[in-house]
Amino acid sequence: MNALLTCVSHGPALMRPMPETDMHPHVVEAYAARARALAAFDPELVIICAPDHYTGVHLQMVPPFCIAFGATAVDDYGGAPGRLDVARDLASECLAAVRAADIDVAASHDMTVDHGFSQPLQLLAGAIDRYPTIPVLINTTCRPLSSFRRVRMLGEAIGAFAAGLGKRVAFIASGGLSHHPANIFPQDLAAVPDELRSYLVHGGMGGGLDRDAWIAQLGARTVLGGEMVMRGERTASDFRLNPAWDEAFLARYATGDFAAFDDWEPAWVIEQAGVAAMEVQQWICAGAAATRCGAGAISTDFYSARAEYRLAIGVAHADPAAA
Repeated sequence: MNALLTCVSHGPALMRPMPETDMHPHVVEAYAARARALAAFDPELVIICAPDHYTGVHLQMVPPFCIAFGATAVDDYGGAPGRLDVARDLASECLAAVRAADIDVAASHDMTVDHGFSQPLQLLAGAIDRYPTIPVLINTTCRPLSSFRRVRMLGEAIGAFAAGLGKRVAFIASGGLSHHPANIFPQDLAAVPDELRSYLVHGGMGGGLDRDAWIAQLGARTVLGGEMVMRGERTASDFRLNPAWDEAFLARYATGDFAAFDDWEPAWVIEQAGVAAMEVQQWICAGAAATRCGAGAISTDFYSARAEYRLAIGVAHADPAAA
C-alpha cells in the first residue's frame, strides 16, 4: 500500500486576493510545497473528493455522493477549464466496490465540474489532466446534507478499493474551512429572485439564468466582495471566519480518528463556521480513504483566516506510512 494525502482549501479568490496581503507569498508556497511532494510521489492514480457549486448539480436531482467516469471542468473564476484524465475503468470498479460495501453512490458518465475540482488539480498537479483521476463528488452544498458518519464510511470503502490496486495513489481533498458564501449556498430559496431560483433548481433548463450567466455572476460577485473588503465594508466576521473552530477541527483531524466526527451535525457546523464549512466532509472522506490505503500521520502545513480571501485557508498532508 502506498498512499499520499493532500488536503487544501479552494476558493475563487484564493490565488487573486483583493487586496493582495503580506500573507499571500506564504499561501502560494504552502500549495507549491504540496505540489512538489505530489510530483515526487508521482502517483499512478489520483482520487479527488470535491463539491459542486451549482455548476453540474442542481436541486432538480441531488446525489449525496457521485463517482465520475468522465469529467469536464468549466471556465469559472478561480478554476481551470478542460477535460480531466478520468480513469474510466478504475472509476467503474471503484463505484462497484463502494456499492458492494453498502454505500449507495451515484454514477456520472460525464460530470461537469468547477473550481472545486479543477483548482486543486491545477495548483497541485500543474494541469487538470496531468494524472489519471477518479473524481468523487460529495454534496456539501444542497440540503439535505449527508451525515459525517456516512462520509467517513464512503472514504473507508474507497480506501479499501484503492489499497487492492497495488498502485501509488494520491488522495486530494478540496474544500473547507470556515467561510460563508451565502450567494452560492442560499439558505432560503423563497428569498432569492425567480431567475436565480430557476437556475439553482433546473440549471438553466427552465428559463432564467443559464450556466454562463451563473458563472459570470459568481465572478462578478467575487470581485465585488474583494472591493468591499478593500473599502472596509466587509470583514472576517461577515464571512464567518472562525479560527477557533478551524483549529479545533484541524487538531482533531490530525489524530486520524475520523469516527470522532461521526456525531457532528451539519446544522451545528453551519452555525459555527458558515455554510461552506461543510466542505470539511471532503477532508474526512479523503483522509479516511488515504489512511485505509496506507497513508501515515497527518500534519497541518498552513493555516490562515483573512478577509481578503473570504475563506479560511488550510493545507494538510499525510505521507505514505513507513514500512
